[in-house]
Amino acid sequence: MKKCVLFFALCLVFLPAVSQTSETASSDAVLVSEDGEALDPVTGFPSIKEKPFVMFDWGATMSWNTRLKFQTGRTNFVFEDNMVGLYFTMETMHIRPLDSILRIAAYYPLRSTFNKVEQKSKQTLVYAFDVIFAPLFRLDMWHYIGINIAPGIHFMYQLTDDWHYFQLGGSVLAGIELPVWERWTFLINGIAALDYPNFGTNAQMAPIDLAWSYQLSVGVRYSKKGANKYSYIKSRRKAKAAREARSMETAEASSPEYTAPQKEEEQGAE
Repeated sequence: MKKCVLFFALCLVFLPAVSQTSETASSDAVLVSEDGEALDPVTGFPSIKEKPFVMFDWGATMSWNTRLKFQTGRTNFVFEDNMVGLYFTMETMHIRPLDSILRIAAYYPLRSTFNKVEQKSKQTLVYAFDVIFAPLFRLDMWHYIGINIAPGIHFMYQLTDDWHYFQLGGSVLAGIELPVWERWTFLINGIAALDYPNFGTNAQMAPIDLAWSYQLSVGVRYSKKGANKYSYIKSRRKAKAAREARSMETAEASSPEYTAPQKEEEQGAE
């Protein structure tokens, strides 16, 4: 009876361990396709080597907006707004076939003009925001400077003293990335947009024939997953340390104290 109890206890102790070991071994097993390509053990599709992730950056922006209404027999009506604001951007990495960018910005108009004549705002609460969504193409100049190009969709809303403007069109974002530190990147972006401005009741109340805008923004990005392989500060320090190490090795190899013991050993061997 005691032997049976002891055997049962040993089974309770060792069976879970054996089961766990077999499960671990099965989960660690690597599936390989007929072509020798590694497969995902859950889906059976080719495993994703570069895992997709998202990066965020933010900063300040300026916008110059122009709305044009054509006139016959007189000067065209030109409405201009100079605005400042803040922006927030989300970028994808390692998404096939193309990465994408989503940019959201909010503005406050500093100066508004009608045919170059300044217009004083009667309301304090006037603002605007726009959204850009586009596929993102990345280039680089030998890793010193990153180049981004993103042609996509542009939407803008602006609240003025008299009207709500809804605009939809296309835009092109072109910018550069400066890898300052391993995880810190400085960004400079320029945006040009061409919109159709007569959505909603604007077509009946305040029709505009054409609208376009230019934007300039500066910002920063901090990312652990999207860390810079080369950066101005860290890479320069590594290069300096490597140069100093080589200089020390060269100086030690050429000094008499370094070569004298070798000569004595050779004489002793003779």
